[in-house]
Amino acid sequence: MISDHVGLNRFERILSFVTRVRPGEGRAAFLFFLHGFLLLSSYQVVKALREAFMLTKFSAETRSYAVAITALVLMFVVPFYGWVRRHLDGARLLRAVTIFFVVTMPLFATLAHQGVSIAFPFYIWVSIYGLMVVSQMWAFAADSFNVKSGQRLFVVIMLGANLGALVGAKVTQLAVTALSPMGLMLLATGILGATLFLAGPERAAVPEGSRAISTEHGRPVPRLFGGIGLVLRDRYLLLIALLVVLLNWINTTGEFILADYVKVDAVARVEASGGALDMGSLIAAFYGDFQFWVTLFSFGIQLFLVSRIYQLVGVRGALLIHPIVVAVGYGLLALGPMLGGFVPIFTLIRLIKIAENSIDYSLMNTTRQALFLPVDRDSKYDGKTAIDTFFWRFGDLIQALSVYVGLNLLHWKAPDFALLNLVLALAWIALAVAIGRGFSRKALENVMNVAPEAVEEIPDLVFSPGQPFLHPVSPATFQDADPGDVLNLRACCDDGKPLPRWVRFDERQRAFIGTVPVDVQIDELRIAVIASDVDGLEARATFVVRRFVMT
Repeated sequence: MISDHVGLNRFERILSFVTRVRPGEGRAAFLFFLHGFLLLSSYQVVKALREAFMLTKFSAETRSYAVAITALVLMFVVPFYGWVRRHLDGARLLRAVTIFFVVTMPLFATLAHQGVSIAFPFYIWVSIYGLMVVSQMWAFAADSFNVKSGQRLFVVIMLGANLGALVGAKVTQLAVTALSPMGLMLLATGILGATLFLAGPERAAVPEGSRAISTEHGRPVPRLFGGIGLVLRDRYLLLIALLVVLLNWINTTGEFILADYVKVDAVARVEASGGALDMGSLIAAFYGDFQFWVTLFSFGIQLFLVSRIYQLVGVRGALLIHPIVVAVGYGLLALGPMLGGFVPIFTLIRLIKIAENSIDYSLMNTTRQALFLPVDRDSKYDGKTAIDTFFWRFGDLIQALSVYVGLNLLHWKAPDFALLNLVLALAWIALAVAIGRGFSRKALENVMNVAPEAVEEIPDLVFSPGQPFLHPVSPATFQDADPGDVLNLRACCDDGKPLPRWVRFDERQRAFIGTVPVDVQIDELRIAVIASDVDGLEARATFVVRRFVMT
């Protein structure tokens, strides 16, 4: 259908500045937006606490090992999740996973309040929480929208998640001295608990033409390994899993470099203050500020760039942007010693991580979620959960091994780890190309993906010099058989040149508006109206603007 601004409500018209919207999609988009907002607000609070607890008690190296242990724990969690999913599905499954973390978070708050050291187990729990709950929300979203509507509206959902992360990071930074760890955990619990009321209304709000049409099941999910086994025997899912391993290996290695410098800086500041400053508060404040800038830039990228990137290069092109930026960033860090200290390493790694994480949390995260739109429901739940949890942390496991070998056997410094990340980023680029091809094939299986058609002629416009005109384009001029697709219109002269200054095309009114100058020198002008779908496929309709001639 043509993007019909007349049929959009007020909220949908606001969303149309960010992405293409069909009438009736506003309520579903808002509820999923709110879900992402609340979920990431809650997670950012406990994430900052996780880092403070861990780095106060242990070194950055021990932190890397805790991440690796999380991967081992997930080897048991993922098959158990598969057993739960055989009994629950959809909104009920999403609620069940959320309830587990809502119930267990206050237990950690109570133990911390009683003075029990929870740093190590809490780190593992938060790591699993941040993966499992977020993965379930996106699996539920992929199970609710079809390929075309998902590519459009996932931009909005991720916008809500980024805004929630921004608010959560800022709240943590401001409240870290006013609230105890128990108070912050209870705040995070309440925010997470609010999402329990959204799952059912979210699914019900998705309009018929925007709903998922994926098959119910693919090959049976292995009972022993659950989603892990499903991923290992499906080439497309396995490629995504390998991408996630590389992405997280690189990201966590960068986090290790950053955490090491943060710890050194905090120790130096505490010593310089004669013990007046608290190391835990310094670290928590740094990460609160760091996450604020990451989420601020993520929000900007999500708001202004992601939808436009999809329109220009599609999902396949979007897959390449993140690894290219990462390769450039760590290439610069690897060259740090050669720059003669022109830029302090701590400042450089902070800037690199802000850029890396900002793109990861916006464009890359949205694109990773979109990769599951054209697959069957087992892949969306069991396969996706295995990728987002076990394979994600498996990248951490490899990273921990590389950190151990690098520090203890090879005696690497920050530039050496940066060089490793550069090599991995180059492999990531090659993998992204292969996944992009697989996505295109899957999308063709899931939808017809046909180009729009011009099915109705646009009447010619007869003008009189000096007289204003308004020439509408009928909504029936173009049609698109793909479910969930939205067509955008643009206009130019038939030879590709811009329209004359005295005529403009108002897409929102679907009309040509203007006044022909009295001294106009043309008698006839051929104009083309071009309709493009989400994937950039186009159809063209032309009409003639001619001077009125008295007979």
